[in-house]
Amino acid sequence: MGTGPLAPDMKPPDGIGGLDPRVHASFEVGRRNVELAAAEIGRKAKELLESLPEDKRGFNKPCICPENWWQI
Repeated sequence: MGTGPLAPDMKPPDGIGGLDPRVHASFEVGRRNVELAAAEIGRKAKELLESLPEDKRGFNKPCICPENWWQI
């Protein structure tokens, strides 16, 4: 990552801002970010699934199980 600024202008082409991970990254910060992202992905997936008509929620499968996940 070098020692220079990561996103000096917060404009393209940098595009990403926030605290410098070279200084502020930690296991706890990473875990919290993953938990927040997973919760939001799960919330949106549930919202999208519930938006389907009931007869389409099973994707014509007897169950949504690991061997069928790639089809979803």
